Amino acid sequence: MTKLIYSSDNLILFIKLAYKMFQANNTFGSFHRFVRYVARETIHKSKILNDGSIPERVYKKIQWYMVESVFMGEILANLTDHSINKKEKESLIYLGAIMALFDVIIDDFKLEKTVVAELFEKIVSSDKKTTSYHETTIEKVFHLYLDKLIKTIKKEHWLEMNKHFNLIRFQIQSDQQLKKNMTEESVRKITMGKGGVSILLCSALLPPTNDSFEKAMYELGGFIQMMNDCQDIYKDTMEGITTFVHFSKSFREIFNKLDEQRKITFNELKSLSCSYRGLSETIFYVNAMFIVISYKLQKYAEICGYRLDFKFIATMRKKDFRINPFSPSAIAACFDRIMRHEFETCEKSPNFKYENH
Repeated sequence: MTKLIYSSDNLILFIKLAYKMFQANNTFGSFHRFVRYVARETIHKSKILNDGSIPERVYKKIQWYMVESVFMGEILANLTDHSINKKEKESLIYLGAIMALFDVIIDDFKLEKTVVAELFEKIVSSDKKTTSYHETTIEKVFHLYLDKLIKTIKKEHWLEMNKHFNLIRFQIQSDQQLKKNMTEESVRKITMGKGGVSILLCSALLPPTNDSFEKAMYELGGFIQMMNDCQDIYKDTMEGITTFVHFSKSFREIFNKLDEQRKITFNELKSLSCSYRGLSETIFYVNAMFIVISYKLQKYAEICGYRLDFKFIATMRKKDFRINPFSPSAIAACFDRIMRHEFETCEKSPNFKYENH
């Protein structure tokens, strides 16, 4: 019997990441308690503004985005050896709320393109932000969080963030054209844009960077968005949302596309002039997330009889696609693959079963 020996550094990193992910993935965890406490007054005001047009799920989505923003902010700070302070975390909280509200305004409330454009103008404009008498309630909530973000963030960080908000404005204009003729290439462009800009916005709170760093952040953001699309395969199929997943013919093909973007991302990260500690730990964390998503994808394949049929998926139940990453079976399946990670050979692909043979 072969004795498995794991790196003590990997074991420490695994424990750290598992703890952070557990705290972030549970509404009773420390990340959720932190954002609820810091933003308690603004959350309260946003609920007072509600005239009944904003469902409770929107407030839950805002909280999840707040947590994700702080979580990624901490990961990026670790990459650059930056000690993120409480004020920067507060800025990340309100940035997360803004990103959630843009998603809600575009996807759920489906406000007119001109209204969305005006919201972006109010972000990137140097003029004083004003509200209109004719604003919808969701717009008022948006401005509430925007004003809070502006008050908490440093001027130099706000200028950097504005540059990336500008990218979103142009991206939405092009996305409207892309959605008229959805091709795999156009969907990939939307995916990379959405995820890439989200991470660029979080990185705006870091010390000054260069173009190569921004390129790496863009690829990382796109990769994270692709991982999200993989685990949202059921939800997106039911809601009629087209992602890169829906252009695949098998679960293996989904994995291969995701793995290809992982390799691109890791190559970009390894080319940065960050410390070895920052790079190696960040790549370990991201690779561990990839392993967990790949395991979930394997379980989806098993549930679907190893056949990727979106019409069949649409007949299934939501609970069929709920895979607990902290269950004993998930930990048993992922632990060895995560622990075998080596920085020098991090591009090596893990082995998962996506075919019934």
